[in-house]
Amino acid sequence: MYRSIAVTCAAAALFYAALPVRTSAYSWTEAEKAVLYLSERSIMVGDSSGDMRLNDTLSRSELAVILTRISDEGSALADSEDYYSNLCAFGDVPAWARPYVGYCSVSGLMIGYTSDVFGATDPVTVPDACTVALHCLDYPTHLWDYSSSVQTALELGLLPQEAVLSPEISRGDIAVMLYRMLSGTQTAAPGTSASAGGFLVNGKPITEENVLELLRELETRWPTGTLWGTHDTPNTNKNEVPCTQARNIMNQYRLSEYYGCSGYAAMVSSLIFGDSSNPGRRLDDLSQIRPGDIIFRVHNETGNVWHVVVALESPNENHAFHVTEGNVGATVQWPDQTSSYGRNNLDSFGGDGKTYHLEVWTRYPEGIPFTGSANAWPTGNT
Repeated sequence: MYRSIAVTCAAAALFYAALPVRTSAYSWTEAEKAVLYLSERSIMVGDSSGDMRLNDTLSRSELAVILTRISDEGSALADSEDYYSNLCAFGDVPAWARPYVGYCSVSGLMIGYTSDVFGATDPVTVPDACTVALHCLDYPTHLWDYSSSVQTALELGLLPQEAVLSPEISRGDIAVMLYRMLSGTQTAAPGTSASAGGFLVNGKPITEENVLELLRELETRWPTGTLWGTHDTPNTNKNEVPCTQARNIMNQYRLSEYYGCSGYAAMVSSLIFGDSSNPGRRLDDLSQIRPGDIIFRVHNETGNVWHVVVALESPNENHAFHVTEGNVGATVQWPDQTSSYGRNNLDSFGGDGKTYHLEVWTRYPEGIPFTGSANAWPTGNT
């Protein structure tokens, strides 16, 4: 068991290692804080030019270095590099990494694939890293297993939601996760669920303005023109974000949570409200549409869904509002920032003689008051 502060931090590191890549779920402001915090403590120091290479993947050897720096409270390795190097029994570990791998091996922080193969240059995967992290944190094993390790790390508020978009961990993910753990700025308290407090994936309370903040970030990551289609579309993107609650909504209409407009809407919803927290509910009063709500255009006679979009604002005085959508000509679409047109309009779908009507699902908890975000979009992004 690792009870000391230093080893708890090591667990943190692992927790962080558990996360896949991209600097997407966190802001660069947080990444910059993380780099400063970790470099000042010599936990991550970058390459010979000082570049942290935050978008690069993290190898198993590099993870061993990070874990050693965090957990070696007494600087044992600094005084005994040859000793720990000799303890490294893996033939595929380069000379520079052997003391660190030897230290992690004898300390029980990392193990190899076999008795003589460590996988030194292999990128660290998300579930493997989460599993090691949870073990290091001594998190009760009856509460999770390998298949749920990533979700558990998400619920503990340590793993950025969008980190799961990649099977491998980036150095940026590690930096931000370490910073959240070691500085006490994690997005949720360990042992709690975000759903209990009504939090978004960035740890902020659920408000329309905070949802808009995440939508603005998502526009920069999935801009207009991003390829997005069906499973028949060559080289298409698909939703790879855990989306338990969004999937439950899509199941109401027997729609895919992976491909097409429904898959895109499920991804956007999950990257805002989380995977298993903040369950969806049908919204009866369409004037109460808020940013982040999922909107279905349903055929009045057949009940079939024509299209799925995500609201970017509340209806204005003309009942009009902007949306984002996937699979428009097999691409993602956001509103044209230079045009005042292109809004959806409630009156175009409801009422007598109309072919379609709107059905809306929201993931705002019932206790969150409606403040209204009419004309909140465009936001000024380019």
